[in-house]
Amino acid sequence: MTTVAAPLRVRPFRCAREERAGWIRALNAVGRALPRAGRLDAQALWARARQQVGADTQPSPAAMEALDVLCASLERDAALHFVGRFAARDDSLRLARTHLRIERALRARPEILATPIPEPIFVVGWPRTGSTALHQLLARDPAHRTLPYWESFDPVPPEHGPDGRAERVDRLLRQLARFAPDYQAIHPMWAEMPEECVALFMNAFRTLQLDIQYRVPGYAEWLLAQDARVAYEAHRRQPALVLHHRPGGERLVLKDPTHLVHLETVLALYPNARIVHTHRDPVEALSSLCSLYAHTRAIFSDEVDPRAIGRELLSGYWPRALERALELRERIPAGRLADVRCADLVRDPLGSVERLYRDLDLELTGAARAAMEAYLAAEAQKPRSVHEHSLESFGLREGEVRERFADYRERFCG
Repeated sequence: MTTVAAPLRVRPFRCAREERAGWIRALNAVGRALPRAGRLDAQALWARARQQVGADTQPSPAAMEALDVLCASLERDAALHFVGRFAARDDSLRLARTHLRIERALRARPEILATPIPEPIFVVGWPRTGSTALHQLLARDPAHRTLPYWESFDPVPPEHGPDGRAERVDRLLRQLARFAPDYQAIHPMWAEMPEECVALFMNAFRTLQLDIQYRVPGYAEWLLAQDARVAYEAHRRQPALVLHHRPGGERLVLKDPTHLVHLETVLALYPNARIVHTHRDPVEALSSLCSLYAHTRAIFSDEVDPRAIGRELLSGYWPRALERALELRERIPAGRLADVRCADLVRDPLGSVERLYRDLDLELTGAARAAMEAYLAAEAQKPRSVHEHSLESFGLREGEVRERFADYRERFCG
């Protein structure tokens, strides 16, 4: 008899401590009674990473600066609980090791950086606007190269022995499931899944994903004041490394919500890029985004104020990024820009893809269509996860969100 897995369900966020398993609450209670563990110190993390990877390997100055700022903000702003502090230290150490291995691989073979990169397609838009579902569909086209999670998580193949990168990602995701059993209902992840560029940016410690993961306003403010080309230069080195070892694809499909924040840099560094902009009514997208922030930060901290998150996001960098992107779109020539509405993608995924290909002057081949149809059929057989959220639980009113984004909603969400 076949057992069907129960669907995952994330309920509306209320309290950080209620979000976690009893064993974590117990560990945190013990931790509160103990002397505070050592500070998160960037220099100590680099020293430990170099000891594990090789003392002759040096981090880039840009990554050193970024980790220093991150650690300072984690200490000052994040209110990490006992388990969260150890998790943050372990994750930062892992990223430092990966960064060092990337630097060592590229310094040993600088010719790797000359590896041709296929014409890029950037999927941009706010988080929670259907970009993940669209990315999964585009990945089915045999002409498209995407980066599975295991490959962006660690772009450096082993020098000797079997390649265990996918297995390491699966272990990490199983660990996340122990901390937050239903989190995958918010953002599904598995090792072979085509993943966002987030891991590439995290390997250089320069991404707003870290502001979703932890409450680190000091780090976020610093990052937004930096020249984004620094992060994107670190980002673009990694597809060259990946494609040197595993080439393929006529086009490279890259997706990350933070590409919207840095769209001007994307257009400057990739003048031949095609841009796919995803849209969803901000009344729904902002509610879901607040929930993403709250549930993610609650993995690491007890001090997660949903109303503060609502104010933070409504007045923060996501609305500003959307407004700036609407201005920058005017620079993109015809045949290089496509819009995809989340509502259309849900109702008619293949029809949405057909329009996308037409707008980008691309051919949707029979093989690509068949692969997408097979993927959609397989997905329809899976239990549907549920992510419950509301604007009100984050102190926001539907009317004020409608008014704040009235022009955008009329243009793209009508």
